[in-house]
Amino acid sequence: MNSNRMRFTFRLMTGLAIVLLASGTTAGLVMGGLALSRWTENSPVFNLDAIVVEGNRIAGKEDIIRVSGLEMGKNIWSADLEETGRRLMLDTRFDRVALSRRLPGTVVVRVKELQPIAIVQLDRLYGVSERAELIPLSPGNGLPDLPVITIDASGFRPESGAAESRDLHFETLREAMLVDPEMGRALYLMRVLRAMSPGMYDELSEIHMSRPNDPIAYMVEGGLAIRFGTGHYPRKIEMLRRTVERLEADAIRTRLIDLRFKDQVIVRPVVSSRSLDRRS
Repeated sequence: MNSNRMRFTFRLMTGLAIVLLASGTTAGLVMGGLALSRWTENSPVFNLDAIVVEGNRIAGKEDIIRVSGLEMGKNIWSADLEETGRRLMLDTRFDRVALSRRLPGTVVVRVKELQPIAIVQLDRLYGVSERAELIPLSPGNGLPDLPVITIDASGFRPESGAAESRDLHFETLREAMLVDPEMGRALYLMRVLRAMSPGMYDELSEIHMSRPNDPIAYMVEGGLAIRFGTGHYPRKIEMLRRTVERLEADAIRTRLIDLRFKDQVIVRPVVSSRSLDRRS
C-alpha cells in the first residue's frame, strides 16, 4: 500500500516538474522573442539603405521609388509592403507588382509593366497597350522603339487661359476617343496588322490619322505609304500581304499602295531613269 502511494507521489512530482520546466521555457522564449523584436525594430542594422527595382523597362527606377513611398533610412520592418504594393498598382503603367525584404537593409520591388504596342501624343506622350490602356511615357527614361499613331492633337491641348477649366489627363484610350474617335480606328488597325502580319507590324513606322476615315500607314523602309480607308481591315491586310510578296518577287518598287476601294489594290510603281531608258 505504501509503495503504491510512493509511486503515485513520484509520478505527480515528476509531472509537476515537467510542467514547470515547460512553462519556464515558454516564458523564456516569449521574453526572448519580444526582446529580439524590439532589437530588430530599433537597431540601425535594419535601416533601409537600398531599394532594388527589377523588371522595369519603361518606368525609371527613381520614378518607381518615388511612387512607392519607401523612405531610405527608415527601419525595414516599419515599411508596410502590402500598402506599398497597392500604391504602386494605382499607377497605370504596371500590370503586377511584388515586394520583398532582403535582410538586413534592402527592399526589392519587382514590377511587370503594361506593354505598349504604339506611341501617341495627346495631352502628353503615351504608350498604348493591346487592351487600349494609356501608359504615360517620360522621354527622359528613353522611348520604346514602336510605331507612332499621329492624330490632330490640337483638341487635346487646353486653349490659352483655359487650362483650369478642362481636365485633359487621360487614363484610357476610351477617354481620348471621346475627343477624337479616330484613335479607336488607328488602334484597331494596328491590332489587326500585328496579329495577321507580325513582320509587317515590325516594319511599321506610323499610322497617320489626320484625315477622317483615311488612315495611312507609313513603313520604315522606302517610305512606303499604305492607304487603308475604312473597314474590312483583315481582308485588306491579307490582300496587302499578297501584293507585297508579288512586288518583291518581281522586284517592283512602289511608294504607294491604295486599299480604299472594294477588292482592289492600286499600286503606283516607282519609275526610275534606268527603266525609262530600257523602254526607249
